[in-house]
Amino acid sequence: MLTNYLKIAFRSLLKNRAYSFLNIFGLTIGITCSFLIYLYVQDELTFDSQHTKADRIFRVACEYSLPNNGGTEKWAVMSDWVPQYFVKDYPEVLKAVRFRKSQNVVVERPEGVERFYEEVVYADSAVFSVFDFPLLKGDSRTALNEPFTVVISEHIAQKYFGSTDPMGKVLSLPDFNTQLTVKGILAPIPHNSHLKFHVLASFETLRATNRTSENNWWNFSTYVYLETQKGTDPEDLENKIKRISAKYILDQEESSGYRQEYYLMPLKDIHLKSSFRAEFAPGGNMNNVRIFALIGLFILLIACINFMNLATARSVKRAKEVGVRKVVGAYKKHLIVQFLNESVVLSFLAMVLSVALILLALPLLNDFTNKQLVFNPLSDPGPAVILLGITMLVGLLAGSYPALVLSSFKPVETLKGSFQNSSKGAMLRKFLVVFQFVISIALIISTYVVFNQLQYMRQLELGFQKERMIYLPTRFGQGTAEKFAVLRDELKQTAAVKGTALSSNVPGVELGNNVVRLGWDNNAEWSDMRFLAVDYDFIDLYGLKMAAGRGFDRSFPSDETEGFILNESGVKRLGFDSPQAALGKPLRWQNRQGRVIGVVRDFYFMSVQQEVEPFIMVMLADRTPGYLSVNVATDGFGQVVNEIEARFNEIMPDRIFEYYFLDQDFDEQYKAEANFSRIFTVFSFVAIWIACMGLYGLASYTAEQKMKEIGVRKVLGATVAGIVALLSGAFIKLVVIAFVLASPLAYFAMDNWLAGFAERISIGAIAFIISLVFALLITLLTISYQSIRAARANPIKSLRYE
Repeated sequence: MLTNYLKIAFRSLLKNRAYSFLNIFGLTIGITCSFLIYLYVQDELTFDSQHTKADRIFRVACEYSLPNNGGTEKWAVMSDWVPQYFVKDYPEVLKAVRFRKSQNVVVERPEGVERFYEEVVYADSAVFSVFDFPLLKGDSRTALNEPFTVVISEHIAQKYFGSTDPMGKVLSLPDFNTQLTVKGILAPIPHNSHLKFHVLASFETLRATNRTSENNWWNFSTYVYLETQKGTDPEDLENKIKRISAKYILDQEESSGYRQEYYLMPLKDIHLKSSFRAEFAPGGNMNNVRIFALIGLFILLIACINFMNLATARSVKRAKEVGVRKVVGAYKKHLIVQFLNESVVLSFLAMVLSVALILLALPLLNDFTNKQLVFNPLSDPGPAVILLGITMLVGLLAGSYPALVLSSFKPVETLKGSFQNSSKGAMLRKFLVVFQFVISIALIISTYVVFNQLQYMRQLELGFQKERMIYLPTRFGQGTAEKFAVLRDELKQTAAVKGTALSSNVPGVELGNNVVRLGWDNNAEWSDMRFLAVDYDFIDLYGLKMAAGRGFDRSFPSDETEGFILNESGVKRLGFDSPQAALGKPLRWQNRQGRVIGVVRDFYFMSVQQEVEPFIMVMLADRTPGYLSVNVATDGFGQVVNEIEARFNEIMPDRIFEYYFLDQDFDEQYKAEANFSRIFTVFSFVAIWIACMGLYGLASYTAEQKMKEIGVRKVLGATVAGIVALLSGAFIKLVVIAFVLASPLAYFAMDNWLAGFAERISIGAIAFIISLVFALLITLLTISYQSIRAARANPIKSLRYE
């Protein structure tokens, strides 16, 4: 019987090649896209799941606030002095592991002939017992027990030691006059881990070089992860540790006005649910993951709907076959199995094509998402099983209704031919077409909104000059401030350079924060603000506009230690009604006291996704600058960069020259949104395209069914335009109904998505007008060929059998 079913299935495929192609190709695209989205979503949801103790590992976040006056800050980092108390005071905590990043430290080759910048991460020796970071060489139990020890990746081993065995060799950090002995080689860390590093040094090295925070609860620089006992209630433990600072430094909190609270975040939630300051690595977005999962489901549903529509529409062609089978003894369940079998065969043919498409499309998806997604059924059969499951689901889902419809035909009606004029299934086909286009139109509206929001963020006036701006990080090193000051002054004399300035930060690099006290009274309340330390030329270099007062001026030497500049948000934070009202008011910041000399207009120091925060601008004075900004007067960057490098090497021959373009780096903040927009757009148009394929097949069948009616109309004088309008009208009505249903759904979905942006577009009527026009246009283009072909057919051919 099964053999017979397969024969009939393949005969039906070959007999109706056009419809078979539409079905198979639609299912192929649907399975391919839904599986690619599955790979992406699974990768996002399984971040950090490779650790066997992942369910018992929690990162501690520190929230501190000024309850009476100021905002709340939630940091992914905290003081390295605090974790010892978690272990000592709470039996639920087995171990605490600290990580501290030291970005772009100079590392020297053993021969001393070449230096590179590397990110060195310091960690406690317990890191290998809490996390699963296996070593290819070395003993994980002792590798980081002592100071001045390090484990490195294979990449670093090859880079610094070539083919020589690196075990026992030394890596030099000249900035800290430190040498690290290699005690192990790290196995490759999975790409879906938020903890990634190539150079992992012992935390004891920081203690040995006096770079830890002894008795200091306020130095936010260290990531802390806790391994808890089995059966520990995270919520209960969080309540216990939340106010541990009150137990040890209550007097400091009361005198400063700051209050600390600690929170636990499960390791596996960090990538998608954490968005604190100073994250270890950029995270994902759970809302985006949900959106992609829904699109994958919609694409699969649309592909299934296509199959159901075409199968039920062509049910008349199979009606006599069903009647004959029933007359000779076939039961309804046998017919259901037969038609489900045909559907599953189609799905498996589609799956074979899908595997090839998946292998071709995966590198493009990886480029879009900056991931390393892999599909290799031989080495990892799990995804292949999922693909097989999707195929079976599609086959059964798509074939279920057609099987029920076809198996329910009455043999008397089908064999007499009276079934030919039945409208059985017509209402369902209309409903399914509407459902398809509800999804499609909602995706068109959403794509328009996502694209325009991204464009709006990129084109929004930021309030500062970022074009033709190059910046050089100062990094570490003895005499760095003095040498960069010399470089700054020399570059000013270069014809191709419009200006230079030193500062603690540049736009796009997160500002530090501290407290400001209005007035010099020690009993006055503190206000929390970001701060930016600059030289005299920074304001002019970046084109900042003054709302009141003046900028820093060399003719006022007191500006270096007593001058403060606020932004407009800072003025509001301190309670002034206007920028002018703040001028001349006494302030205290850290150990400085002075007066407000000016107010700059608010500008977006960080992404426009965030609101402009209050900040205070001070002179660098004795602070070490973090960056040198250079405004280039021409677009010929190559020659200017060469000249800057030559001057840099003359002044600092022992340093590594590096530079960055401010506009490119600032726009990197929108990279996640840009990737989301691209992927969303691609899969949305795939969904629309699959819906159009089904519409094309349905239009073709409708035109075929109405050939005799069209012939009669033409004989009676109907025009081609009139007949095309007749055939198209029914589909146009369905699209309009779909638009009415899709519009509120798309509006509420996009309004919710836009709520995550500080600066956002409004969803105007234009988005809906464009989506309706586009939907109608693609509908007309899709069905026009079949409609015009039917309208222009010779009526004699369709009527000669009457």
